[in-house]
Amino acid sequence: MKAQEMWKVADGSGITVAVVDSGFKEVPGVRSESVLPGVSVMSPPIKEPDKKYPPHDDVDGHGTTMTAAIVGDGSGGAPKGLAPGAKIMPVRTSLGTPTAFAAGAEGAQGIRYAADNGAKIINLSWGDYYAFEKLKPAVQYAQSKGVLVFAAMGNEGESNNATNLITRVPGVIGVGAIDETGEPLNLSSHGPNTDLAGYGSKARIRCKENSGWCVADGGTSYATALASASAALVWSAHPDWTANQVARVLIETAGGPVDGAKHNDWVGYGAARPSWVLLKKAGNPGAPDVDPLAPAPTNTPAPAPAPSQTAAAAPAEAAAAEAGLPWQWLALGAVVAAGLGLTGTLIVKRRRS
Repeated sequence: MKAQEMWKVADGSGITVAVVDSGFKEVPGVRSESVLPGVSVMSPPIKEPDKKYPPHDDVDGHGTTMTAAIVGDGSGGAPKGLAPGAKIMPVRTSLGTPTAFAAGAEGAQGIRYAADNGAKIINLSWGDYYAFEKLKPAVQYAQSKGVLVFAAMGNEGESNNATNLITRVPGVIGVGAIDETGEPLNLSSHGPNTDLAGYGSKARIRCKENSGWCVADGGTSYATALASASAALVWSAHPDWTANQVARVLIETAGGPVDGAKHNDWVGYGAARPSWVLLKKAGNPGAPDVDPLAPAPTNTPAPAPAPSQTAAAAPAEAAAAEAGLPWQWLALGAVVAAGLGLTGTLIVKRRRS
């Protein structure tokens, strides 16, 4: 990605990326000055309503890995982050803990906090189907504050291909994962909401209950962190741009699908290439208030559906969603987790009561 050359132009300085995840643990490889105090939105136990959780703790390691992918210094076995000059705002949820079922609602609260406290970019390397009704308005609130939101597509590509519902929110950048050769990872969830792709194959991640660094597939989580870092680099170089303009140039300069298509379900518009923006001065930022992912306007208004059609559509759509997306995932993937003994990465499935 020509990182060394890019950093001579911009390294992410001046940009705050909120990592709404499992928290952050101070570990070798991430400088303390790169991480802001942040906040914990973890719900206290019923029997301990006053219990507080520090944002600078992470029993799982997932949030710490995402942080390192963005601002790591490369020491102690850690990855070298793509935007080392950026600041990370850790927003700790219950991801990776026995109460992970609460993470979706907590995440919605955390997204609002990040938007109100200076984050320019929000990184969501997880998804929760059951909390979508709370997550969607929280994401839209952040967007109304000028925040750019990246969300991982999911790691269900080899099973039921359930995709993260957050990526369906207009303006959210859905990120898929590719390997060393630029080919899509089989585990990467994919669909029309994939907008960009990032590297998600073998990477340095936290493992063994966040006690060390090891090498494993980072999945769409890691890919999303790199996409967020790419945006931080571009925004650092062009601080007067809006979220729409940063997103537009990343889309315009992405390394497109190998078959020549403009967009496909696996990599979207292609792999993020911030070097094209910083070094080649490519990409047209365009209008500051126009979503680059919004459908082109048409002059022919769509006909209004008959009342009977409207009444039938909602339950049918809900039934389809219920059948296909009863999931909550943490993005390193259950298969990798089982093979490497990682914690906090199991897919959690719940039924409605």
